[in-house]
Amino acid sequence: MFSANATILFGAALVTFVNIGAMQGKKEQKPLTMESHVVSGKGMFTKYCASCHGQDAKGSGPAAIAMKTPPPDLTTLSKRNDGKYPEGYVGAVLKFGRSMASHGSEDMPVWGSRLKTLDPAGDPTGQQHVDALVAYIKQLQVK
Repeated sequence: MFSANATILFGAALVTFVNIGAMQGKKEQKPLTMESHVVSGKGMFTKYCASCHGQDAKGSGPAAIAMKTPPPDLTTLSKRNDGKYPEGYVGAVLKFGRSMASHGSEDMPVWGSRLKTLDPAGDPTGQQHVDALVAYIKQLQVK
């Protein structure tokens, strides 16, 4: 029979071995920095937002002319919110659309479901993509 100490050591070794094996099968995920969000956000903005909001995010995209209500100038979000960038609001609009009456028309597409499909394995909620767009738009704010 094993002594109590030998049993504890065997158990600890077994747990360590199992954990090491499990970790080897997983890719190490590095947290995204603000800088990487801005870089990926710029590409996403160009692909999904610029047709309406324009490359400069001022609401002058080629599709803007066909809209009942022109897209807003995204560079003045902070200015219109007492100097504070409304990150939560921008993220909510991206994920759920603009169903608030005070926000104007509802021409803005709901991107939440589309963003979920971009990277379902690494980001099943699409939140990384929303965060990247929010970070990029924040960088565009006029001072």
